[in-house]
Amino acid sequence: MKTTDTTTHRNLIIIGAGGHGRVCADVAFRAGWTVVGFCDPAFQHVTDILGVRMLADCEETLFGNWPDHTGLFVAIGDNTRRLAVLDAASRMGIELAVLVDPSAIVSPSATLSAGSVVMPGAVINAEAFVGRGSLINTAAVVEHGARVGQGAHIAPGACLTGDTVVGDRSLVGARATLIPGVQIGQDVTVGAGAVVTRAFGDSAQLVGVPACTTQHLQLVSRAAR
Repeated sequence: MKTTDTTTHRNLIIIGAGGHGRVCADVAFRAGWTVVGFCDPAFQHVTDILGVRMLADCEETLFGNWPDHTGLFVAIGDNTRRLAVLDAASRMGIELAVLVDPSAIVSPSATLSAGSVVMPGAVINAEAFVGRGSLINTAAVVEHGARVGQGAHIAPGACLTGDTVVGDRSLVGARATLIPGVQIGQDVTVGAGAVVTRAFGDSAQLVGVPACTTQHLQLVSRAAR
């Protein structure tokens, strides 16, 4: 496994303390990190989550006073927002972690970029590439030669078969499948259980088997009236 993990220490602060942040903390614990704090203004009314203290600073203040010997993981579910926070942290020179659950299978020839996470039971096979800040969720499969862009989310049980491409900030829904060689663009949403059998460009909303755009479905529905 090749990574662009820039951290040199095992202390970690996690931005985002919602459900996604808590699962990322669990992964970090299992992978041997020491999670020293959560940062999330939505949870300032609590003192700790999962036994980890809630930091009083907002992320902007925290970034300006980043503690020594500590890495950062951004666990914000929204793809666009996650990348924006990663960009802000990078500009401040903060070290960005890669999290990989010990139960995941990652090929030695696969590449995981900074800020990415591989959840329990996921499989990333030979020469696959996972972009910066991307989320490979529980039991998802990224097959040989597949490429996942920056800030993308491959949801639980989804399957990217060989040599597929997922653009930046796109979401491949739970148990959806891209057949071999298929490419989808940036900011695409693939609905749960869909099977994508051909290429689609940016910003498409895809559902069904075989997958088609929601706009196409609306046109078909109107024509059938």
